[in-house]
Amino acid sequence: MKSKKILLAAAVIYFGISDAQQSQYFTQKENYRFNLAENLYQTKIYNASQYEYARQYFYNQNLSRSKKEGAQFFDNVIGVILQKNHAEEGLTAFIKEYPNSAYFAQANLPLADYYLAKKDFDKALETLKKVNQYQLSKEENTQYILKLGYAKYMTGDSKGAIDALEEAYKTADQSQKGDIAYMLGHLYYSNRQNDKAFQYFDSVKNDDKFSKLVRPYYVQMYYNDKNYDQAISEGNALLNESISESYKAEVHKIIGESYFMKNDYNAAYPHLKDYLNVQQNPSENDLYEMGFVAAQLKKYDEAVSYYNQLLNSNSALAQNAYYQLGNAYLAVDKKQEALSAFRSSYQMDYDAKVKKLAHEQYAKLSYDIGNPFESPSAVIQSYINENQNGANASEMRSLLVKSYLYSGNYKETLNAIDRLQSSTPEINKVDQEVSYLLGTEEFNKGNYDEAEKYFLRSLAFNINKEFNSRALYWLAQVYYQKGNYPSAIVRYEKLLNENFPEKQQLPYDLGYAYFKSKKFDQASTYFKQYLANPKPEFKNDAELRLADIHYANNDLNEAIAIYDKNADATDYTLYQKAMALGFKGDTQAKINNLKNLLTKYPDSEYYDDAQYEIGTAYAAQDDFANSNDYFGKVIKTSSDKDLIANASIYRAQNYIDQNQNDKALSELTALGEQYKNTAYAQKVVQAAKPIFTKNGDVAGYQNFARTIGVNVDASEIDEINLSTGKQYFSKKDYKNAISYYEKYLTQNPTGEGLYQAKYELGESYYQTNNSTKALLVLQEVAGIQNDYQDDAQTRLAQIFIAQGNTTEAKKYLEGIKNSSDISIKNYANVELMKLYAEEKNFSEAEKLANAVIGNSKNSAAVIETAKVIKARSLMNSGKDKDAQSAYASLEKSSNTSVAAEALYAKAYYQNKGKAFKSSNETIFKLANNYASEEYWGAKALVLMAKNYIGLKDNYQASYTCDQIIANYKDFPEIVAEAKEVKKQIKK
Repeated sequence: MKSKKILLAAAVIYFGISDAQQSQYFTQKENYRFNLAENLYQTKIYNASQYEYARQYFYNQNLSRSKKEGAQFFDNVIGVILQKNHAEEGLTAFIKEYPNSAYFAQANLPLADYYLAKKDFDKALETLKKVNQYQLSKEENTQYILKLGYAKYMTGDSKGAIDALEEAYKTADQSQKGDIAYMLGHLYYSNRQNDKAFQYFDSVKNDDKFSKLVRPYYVQMYYNDKNYDQAISEGNALLNESISESYKAEVHKIIGESYFMKNDYNAAYPHLKDYLNVQQNPSENDLYEMGFVAAQLKKYDEAVSYYNQLLNSNSALAQNAYYQLGNAYLAVDKKQEALSAFRSSYQMDYDAKVKKLAHEQYAKLSYDIGNPFESPSAVIQSYINENQNGANASEMRSLLVKSYLYSGNYKETLNAIDRLQSSTPEINKVDQEVSYLLGTEEFNKGNYDEAEKYFLRSLAFNINKEFNSRALYWLAQVYYQKGNYPSAIVRYEKLLNENFPEKQQLPYDLGYAYFKSKKFDQASTYFKQYLANPKPEFKNDAELRLADIHYANNDLNEAIAIYDKNADATDYTLYQKAMALGFKGDTQAKINNLKNLLTKYPDSEYYDDAQYEIGTAYAAQDDFANSNDYFGKVIKTSSDKDLIANASIYRAQNYIDQNQNDKALSELTALGEQYKNTAYAQKVVQAAKPIFTKNGDVAGYQNFARTIGVNVDASEIDEINLSTGKQYFSKKDYKNAISYYEKYLTQNPTGEGLYQAKYELGESYYQTNNSTKALLVLQEVAGIQNDYQDDAQTRLAQIFIAQGNTTEAKKYLEGIKNSSDISIKNYANVELMKLYAEEKNFSEAEKLANAVIGNSKNSAAVIETAKVIKARSLMNSGKDKDAQSAYASLEKSSNTSVAAEALYAKAYYQNKGKAFKSSNETIFKLANNYASEEYWGAKALVLMAKNYIGLKDNYQASYTCDQIIANYKDFPEIVAEAKEVKKQIKK
């Protein structure tokens, strides 16, 4: 303790030597002056004595040789004693000339005084040992022993010093005993023998000469003996005396620490404060003690300032300081800073109790505000593992459950449950609920196989009735999305008598499942039931599906009535209504409605189909001129290859109906050459058949068919192979389907079923995980226009995407982006959008994203993906306001990756706007709610470091960068950014 310095100072003051008399005070050991020959100095005879010796030596011609030697010796010795210039050199020269002089013994005591004054304690001790004590008087012997004891003490022989002084004390006169008692008290104090020190100090404490000297010892010794009240009393009395500022500061410290030990922090505070205010470099212990006292007095900001000054070390004191700093931060509601402090304390191993307390606080705060450094669940689990039987184990297990539920880190939750040796009802409940939540997460990502696995796991428990019903509902949704409509229907119908949040939508879902199964009566029943209490956003769609059912059942009036009710809804309703009118035989109404569609929706995806159907309607009215006009528009402007082919064939048929057979045959021949060996060739043959049969030219018909690749007389065996292959294919028995398709294609390398067989063979290879063969076959189908070209290109794109071959994938996606199949067209747009986004071609990606977002028939997950890509594009192009708005709409997404990215964007723009504290709060929200999204969590930590730089908290900024560098090596680009940020801190 620094307080000892004042006592050592008080001790050495006493032994200082002056030119005139013995000092009353001890000085510092380094400034030591000692002169026990007080009488010689007081009598002042040395100058006269030296004068006489010199006179005798230089002028007395009759002086004997022995006396001359003595005169020279004393002249030099007195010069040394008087510390005259070059006196020591003279004495050294004498010793060299007279090494065995008999006069040496007479000078040992004065020489010892000289060495003591020079602080050459080793020589002083050596010289004193040469003194013959038997030649000394009692008084001289006492002085000799004092000097000997002092020299021993200063050369480190404390025991020897005490022994010498104890001997002197026994024989000393009363006038000398006070000096010896004081010295012995100091030596015993230095050896922590307080009882002995008190004994000697008590003997001189009332002596005016020693009173002020011994009082500091009493303050310190009372403190050392834990007699704090007495230490305080003596210290306060000492403060009323006239003492130096440094001396006063040390007294304040002892008083403050005495109050500290009595837990009287109010009384301790001003004394410790006075001490610390005059310290340029306070010790770690001083800072910790002051911080602790300030915290106890609820002066938390002041406590934080003290603790922060000693956090650059790694010690037991620093561990405790981090813990107390965390408590101080908590007291001023700085939970983020408290989290870092508790974490630092818990990561040290000096004090197991402090480590446990810090770990507990760190775990609770991780749950409370989130943890950007590691998963809150992992922190809590770690605490539980290390304190299995702790008093708060139950509370922490409860927090663990909640942290798993609220953090969204569901997979880690289940992994932890799987590692348990035994389960409990509480754990089973968590298992049920977390499995359900994880299932919904995978469902929202479109990972239906994974979702099915988790929903089935959740259904193994029936503790939470609502979760059980919801898991069953979403399992049905999984089966619906996978096209397994019977399984979906079974599970939907099990829920008809249950109550759960999605119950209102159940009839709608059943309606769709039956609709997709082509069980229109049941579908109609459930759609009608749903429409009795629909959600506004689904009402129109349910009505249109009901209309479609009437349309499919040929209940055209009912379908038209619903279409009329929704006539202003979409282009789809106009188109469907027109088709229903056509089936009713009202071709003119069909034409009028389709022309209305062309006028109102010039950009409709049904535009080309409408033109084609107007052509067929005019043909039905025998208005071939208008019919051919619309077919010509389709052929000229449409990008739909199927429509172009059908319109071309239909126009040729119109020529036949107009008895323009030569013109019709010429056009059909050209079409046959164009569509040779395709499904359209069969249509061409069928269209041309009336021309040949009308003239009885069967051979010509067969030759015409053969010329364009149509085999009129297909063999029975081939038909069996083909039909069997189709049968297995329809049952999804792809393994057996493959062998039959291979047999068929071996015998029929051309023909009307060529591309269907090849496509379904390729699809069968794909479904049996033989992508290599699938590619070979499907590429043949995709390379030539036919009915399966789009499907083949779609599957090829999917294979290449799975293989990571984006170049080939893009080639096929570009080929189907204008497909007449809406689902294929949408798929192409979505995947092209994703690929352009990955290539950082945000302008193209944003165009496609807008198209995807604008198509309400896309799934919510697909539209959300498009919104994310659009938001990234806006951010990349510097459209900050639009980007912020786009990301804000995604913050409540059920897809954790999307929501985490949206929160990151929010924090990014808050940082950009210098709202550093708000940005950090957003980052902690991200860490708390989406701990499983490590990439966005890591990027957010870089932002947090920058925020702390903005807040001028370089410690937190540096600490955050260190955590990124240490824990996120899976993301090297983020680690590199963190290192760059840390360089900025060091500048």
